[in-house]
Amino acid sequence: MSALFLLSGAGMMAIGAAVVVYWKLSRGVLWRLFLWGALAWIVGVTAKIIVAVPLNKPLINACREILPGYLAEPLLWVYIGLLTGIFECGATLAFAYIRRIRSADYKDIVGFGLGFGAVEAFLVGLASFGTILLVVLIPDKLPEAVVKQVTAGSNSLLVIPAPIVERVSAILLHAFSCVLVVYTVRTKVWKWFWLAFFYKTAVDGIAGLMHLEGLLKDLSVSGAWIVELVFLPFGLVGLWGLFVFRKRWETLAQNTADGIQ
Repeated sequence: MSALFLLSGAGMMAIGAAVVVYWKLSRGVLWRLFLWGALAWIVGVTAKIIVAVPLNKPLINACREILPGYLAEPLLWVYIGLLTGIFECGATLAFAYIRRIRSADYKDIVGFGLGFGAVEAFLVGLASFGTILLVVLIPDKLPEAVVKQVTAGSNSLLVIPAPIVERVSAILLHAFSCVLVVYTVRTKVWKWFWLAFFYKTAVDGIAGLMHLEGLLKDLSVSGAWIVELVFLPFGLVGLWGLFVFRKRWETLAQNTADGIQ
């Protein structure tokens, strides 16, 4: 396996670091906002893992045994999506009640959301980089199944940018979701929280479909790009939403100021 495939993991880590550094330097956001976002992701994902690890296998097996496939499989996709909606949005909601976050201006909330997405991008990239490095350096000392899984998609260097593009989409998705949740706390209008909830549930429901149905095995170059591009519309929605809610936030801040006056 070519060492050039290390660029995928390095690129994901670089994207995670770059968005934080750019937003910090261009907007002057305090580091603690990014760190709170990262901590919210850690709390949400940790809680999701604690629930999912003992529950997933028996639930998946039971669902497939009891229900016909045309019902079992879609329900399992929804279940995977709901794990993300419940725990990631739930963790974000808990952090949104911290006074410094609840009262922050728009650029700070985006910084919180970028911290949430950036830590995921960095850790996913680190895992990819470390795994590929081991396969490059000591393939004979690793389980054959691991080596086969890692090298399955390494038939072309053209797949290297695909996961980097996917991470960009994910960061935008996380940032917009965090903005929606904090906006919910600020306005007490819960439809925005539910929008974030179903937005994230839909994304990971699609990811669940791909994993559970084995669609990610032995992908061709075009297949790898198709998988990543499936998530691109969600990232574009996130980018569009960030622009829209900047105006909403400015209006909210102005109305709050007028009310105080």
